[in-house]
Amino acid sequence: MTSPRSTPRFVRSLGVAALAAAAVLPACAGASMQRVDPRADDDVGGTLIDSADVIAATDAAVEDLAAVLLQSERGDMKVAFATIKNESSQPFNTALLSDRMRNSLVRRTSPRVKYLAREHIDEILREREGKRGGVYAAGEQKSLLGADYLLTGRINSLSKRYEGDRADYFQLNFQLVDAEDSTILWTDAYEFKKVGDAGVIYQ
Repeated sequence: MTSPRSTPRFVRSLGVAALAAAAVLPACAGASMQRVDPRADDDVGGTLIDSADVIAATDAAVEDLAAVLLQSERGDMKVAFATIKNESSQPFNTALLSDRMRNSLVRRTSPRVKYLAREHIDEILREREGKRGGVYAAGEQKSLLGADYLLTGRINSLSKRYEGDRADYFQLNFQLVDAEDSTILWTDAYEFKKVGDAGVIYQ
């Protein structure tokens, strides 16, 4: 058991240690992170697709496609997003492209153009079945809409390395395809080439 005389010294030691730790923590917290503009190139480097490319490509595509859709004589166009194929050398989640385009297109062209949530079709069918079967309270029954056009695309790349250097060329292609006869109503491409060190790891 600690004697009464030793207790104050022990407490003082704990206090000094706590103050020292408190002085170190603010220096550690936040030292490894800073918030940056996702539209700007960062200091990490690398030659593959990054946030600035995603934003630039989708902004350019939406600007052009929204104008085409709004100039159409049709006022009831229905568009579904098909999978953007990644045929490049970089593992890449193409939903970053399609989700960002959908967000902007819905704001700019609705309600004249309707966008179909095909990626949620399983959940929608289960909900419809529950309402029609009396599990949930049912409202107005509607038929599932078919798409007039599919918005799709593909990512291609060409890469080369020499010792510690690397060069990557990318094409981000987007197309609006007629869902009946497969004709292409609109197409656009964003391309870039980067040269840098080969040591950067992408996840």
